[in-house]
Amino acid sequence: MRITFVLTILCMLLGCSKSLVYSPSVHLSNRPLKEKEIDLQGGVELLPEARPETLGGNPTTLGMHGQIGYGFGNRFNMSVKGWVDMEGRENLTRTGYSLAGQFLLPVDSSSRWIVLPRIGMALNGSEVSGYGIGTSLLYQQSINRNISWYGGLGLAWGFRYLDRKDLNTENEEKLPMGLGLIGNAGLSWEFIDRLRLNVELSPIYQLNTFDENSQFLLSPAMGIGYTIRRRTN
Repeated sequence: MRITFVLTILCMLLGCSKSLVYSPSVHLSNRPLKEKEIDLQGGVELLPEARPETLGGNPTTLGMHGQIGYGFGNRFNMSVKGWVDMEGRENLTRTGYSLAGQFLLPVDSSSRWIVLPRIGMALNGSEVSGYGIGTSLLYQQSINRNISWYGGLGLAWGFRYLDRKDLNTENEEKLPMGLGLIGNAGLSWEFIDRLRLNVELSPIYQLNTFDENSQFLLSPAMGIGYTIRRRTN
């Protein structure tokens, strides 16, 4: 979308599960990672359902996520993220993983643009049941040394496979895939040195081209992060 997309992952369809979940949140650190710095983050969020109509129409499911990021340079870092459905709405545990990059484009000393490409996969038990790719453009501004806000928008594409078709709910043969427009709006507060609180809201419009339907939903998230920063002399 989180992660996604994927990353951000959107509309990953079919498999043993009727629906899969993905994580659109990004949970930026209060200040951008510098080279060799590490960021750890974990929290809870309402994970969007790729096919909510198959599970009674509820568009989100309570889940948990964890993320680790590493600064490869002062203007580029990468993160690995995992998430899990906590409600057990399917017979097997639904999880997912994503890999994201952050390309930082400074505007001034307190603000920056961030290009965030993501790739990911969603699993039902041990089976990989969907894949997704996406890219977001975010703007982040520091209010002071301890508080920053960010917002942005991205596109995502999810699919089960591309080499054959499946029967949808209308008994039509189509490629199992979908598209999504994912927003991110968040606040990061470093309330203790290196330890921060993240709150974020992701508005999402997802288009399921396989079942020929669409949904607009909101995915809130909250987490705690810790940054292992370099010592400065």
